[in-house]
Amino acid sequence: MQQPYDEEITKNIKLNGCDVLMCNIPFNKILIDAKYYTGYGLDVMGYDLMNVGFYDLQDRYPLLEKGDITDWQYFDEIYKVQVIDSYKLFVKGINIQLYLVQFKESFLDE
Repeated sequence: MQQPYDEEITKNIKLNGCDVLMCNIPFNKILIDAKYYTGYGLDVMGYDLMNVGFYDLQDRYPLLEKGDITDWQYFDEIYKVQVIDSYKLFVKGINIQLYLVQFKESFLDE
């Protein structure tokens, strides 16, 4: 897991219109496992990736599958992201739904 955004910023992030539990700062694709380079839809010439987590409650997270393209909202700015993979985790007694997403456009580009 890469460095997460702090709680104040995380409150202003949404994926597919749903509030997130956690979201890490975007990281370069060179840092992920080689398995994602074949069969997962990762764009090797594309932009950065991030992990986005939700409480695993039926109405609290978006139902997304590998390959889906959706909106990731950072304050008032909206970016297109593609779901590369999804996981269910159990962390400190809490069920978490985690998505690995890749930006389809440059994030915070001047």
